[in-house]
Formats: sequence, structure tokens, C-alpha cells
Amino acid sequence: MSTPARILVVDDELGIREGCRRVLAEEGYAIELAEDGMVGLAKVQEKPYDLILVDLMMPGIGGLDLIQRIHELDPEIILVVITGYAAIETAVEATKRGAYEYLPKPFTPEALSVLVKRGIEKRDLRLEARRLYQEREQRLLELAGEKSRLRSIIGCMADGVLVTNLEHQLVLWNASAVRMLELIGTDEPGKAIGHYLRDPALVDSLERIMNAKDEGFSMITQEIRTADPSSVLMAQMAPVRDEQGRVLGAVAVLRDITKLKEIDKVKSQFVSMVAHELRAPLAAIEGWLEVVLSGEAGGSEEQNRAWLLRAKERANSLLALVQDLLEINKIEAGKVAQKMESVQLTDVLAKIIEFFRPEAGRHRVSLRMKPSVAPPAVQADVRDMEKLFTNLISNAIKYNVENGSVTVETSQDAHFVGVHIRDTGVGVSSADLPRIFDDFFRAETKKRDKISGTGLGLTIAKKIVDSHLGRIEVESRVGQGSTFSVYLPYNK
Repeated sequence: MSTPARILVVDDELGIREGCRRVLAEEGYAIELAEDGMVGLAKVQEKPYDLILVDLMMPGIGGLDLIQRIHELDPEIILVVITGYAAIETAVEATKRGAYEYLPKPFTPEALSVLVKRGIEKRDLRLEARRLYQEREQRLLELAGEKSRLRSIIGCMADGVLVTNLEHQLVLWNASAVRMLELIGTDEPGKAIGHYLRDPALVDSLERIMNAKDEGFSMITQEIRTADPSSVLMAQMAPVRDEQGRVLGAVAVLRDITKLKEIDKVKSQFVSMVAHELRAPLAAIEGWLEVVLSGEAGGSEEQNRAWLLRAKERANSLLALVQDLLEINKIEAGKVAQKMESVQLTDVLAKIIEFFRPEAGRHRVSLRMKPSVAPPAVQADVRDMEKLFTNLISNAIKYNVENGSVTVETSQDAHFVGVHIRDTGVGVSSADLPRIFDDFFRAETKKRDKISGTGLGLTIAKKIVDSHLGRIEVESRVGQGSTFSVYLPYNK
């Protein structure tokens, strides 16, 4: 049940007040009375009313002043003037101050009822209009907020986003799309998509989506080549549809897959290199075993043993290759459990040098550690340090010259402890130095073919140094030797 309209009658004549109350109460309105303008204004300030009947000629606050003050308090209240001094000038002035209608005294109950009913209907229309206006403003505010949030989200995306409308105009984009596609003319909104995009294939795909008649058509995925030949983008484009399935435009999401392409290429090259490195020793082992089994070695037990020993050497090199591959895989996958502790590198180096003295003697290479002040300890995994320097010192001995030398010394600066392994060996050319730490790379030297190796030792060495937040450097000249320097951070 709806609440009855609230009506206030402000008149200094008791008969008029009571007459209005009786007539309007029978119509179902809630009626209140005020004997002058002061009382009427006080009531309006206390509670809301839908319609007020105001007499013009009253003591204290006059009717016109009262109408103006009430209108300032609530412009939507319906104000009806009732007066026995009807005049055109008065009616005009009352209307200017906010009055809705003018009812001259004396008036009949029917006239009063009709006027009040029309006034209440007017009040309802005003309130409904205000409600609709406020609702519209709220929705516009929410829409603006939603649009702002959408732009903020899209603007923060690393992927590029493009949105077009049915007129093939670009209506939304983000900074990532501008950077990836090098969009031009974005300061001129409302142009056709071809005005902004350099890639005709992308424009063609977006237009195909917007012109699609098949409701089952959902997405186009294609690679996009940009102006930079080394850059590759993956574009996923789909139609934007309404609830009835009608196409309203198209959206394209762009992802830079250049790194993924590079990784895929490196992976393919790595697989190819591994296959190549495995094939050679396996073929050699198979060949020697075939010779022994076929009896083509002449039947001599000594000759057969020699062939089998060669097969065993190649099998050992194959096992070393597999072990190095597994080691690299564990390091890159983060599966190597490092036990970080305080390590004095001079102790580790002394132990390794002592271990390699017999081998250095067999190669007629002098191996020594240059005396120096013991550097501070570093936080490291002892096994990793042993593996790292074993690899570097072993290479320095194997790739040295007869009567050559290997010198190990340490240094220290403000942040790093340095270990320098200098040899007088065959050296590495300047062309090969940039690739010295690459997988399977072995520099072209006179001794390379005579020395077994997997080409992964220096790769593992660098990964160990990287995992300890250090760096490894190499200086080398062909025929004059090489110096490998490892720098590891220490705590002051």
C-alpha cells in the first residue's frame, strides 16, 4: 500500500484551514495545518511535504516570501497559492518565486480536489524525473569508472591489445601494441585500421573477422613479422559479439614470441649438436667391435685388445659427454642442491694443484701456485668450487706446450676475490674467444684433435660461476697462452 501524499495548508483563516482539511482528508491525503507563515516554514524545515497550499495575505511572513523560501528549501514541492485578492500581477510574481498554480478564494471543494490531484501528479512526475536523472548520472559514472578501469588494465598489460568497431575503425589500443606494431597516427582517433597498421596481413585478418557471416567462426591465430626482421609476434584475433551473436567489431591480442622462437631455435641446434656428438663415438665403437667380431683384425689377441681398448676409450668419452649433459641440465633446471658455506679458495686450489702434479709432470708442464696474501673466504659450495677449478686447471695443462707452465694466483678488490689461472699454451684466436663458453664449442688449435673432450667443460664452469653471482673472463693470444679469471663476491 502506497504512502498517502502529505499536504500542508498555511492560512490565517481557521475556516479555510478546516475546510481544506475536511475536503482533502476525504480524498485520502495526510493533512497538516499552519496558522501563519512562521509556523508553516518551521513545519517544512522539520519534515517533507508533497504539496503546500499557501495564503498570500498573512501576518508575519507573507505568502510570496514564504513561497520563495520553501522553494529554496525543496524546489520539487508543489506550491499552490490560495487568496481572496486575485490579480494577474500577483499570480505572475508567485509563479516567478516557485508557485505551481493559483486558486482564488472562494473556491469549491471540487476545484480544490482537482487542483490538488493535478499538483500531486505533477509532484510524482518531478520525483520520477529526478530519480531517472540520478539513475542516469549514476550509470554514466559507473560506465566512466568501468571504462577507466578497463583502460588501466589494458594499459598495464604486457601483451598488445587492439579493438576495432564494425566501421573498421580502431577504437582502443594500449602502449604495448603501439610499441610492438609501431602504430602510426594514434593521435588521430576514428580512422580506419589500415591508417595505423603497417602490416597488411594483420589488417586483412581483422577485416575477415568483422566480415565473417558464420557464427561458429571464433578466432584467427597467426604469426606477425614486424619492421624489425628479428622480431616475431603471435596475434590472436576474435570477433566481438553482442548477446544475439551479431558482430560488433574485432579484438586482437599480440604477444612477443621472439624469445620463444630463439629458445626453440637454440633447442633445435642443441639437439642437433648432441646428436652429432653422440653419433661419432657410437659409430667408432660399433666399427671397432665389428672388426673384432668379424675377425678382420688378423686373429691376434693383442690386436683385438688394442681395438677393444680404443672402443673403451670412445665409450668413456661418451659417458663423460652424457655426464656433462646431465650436469648442465641439473644446473639449468635448478635441481643442484648447493650447500653454501664459508670457503677459503686458497685451500681448495692447493688441494687441486697437488692432485694434478703427476699429470702436469707427464705433460712436462710446471704447475705452481704463486704466493700471495690469503684472500677472504667466500660463500660457496665446496664441490662446485672443486669442479670449477679442476676443469680450468686441467684444460691449462692439456692445452699447454712442452716445458710450458701453469700459474695460479689470487687477488682481491673491494667486492670480489679473484682467481687467475695463467698458462703458456696454444691459446685461442680472437675470433673464437666470444664462443669459448658455448655448448660443445672447442676452439681450433693444433692440439685439439689429439685431446679428448666434450666441449661442455667451460660451459659448466661458467654456469657454476653464474650460480654464485660471480663472473668469469678470459684473455688469450694464439701461441702465447691464456688466462682464465674467476671473480666471486665476498662479505666484508
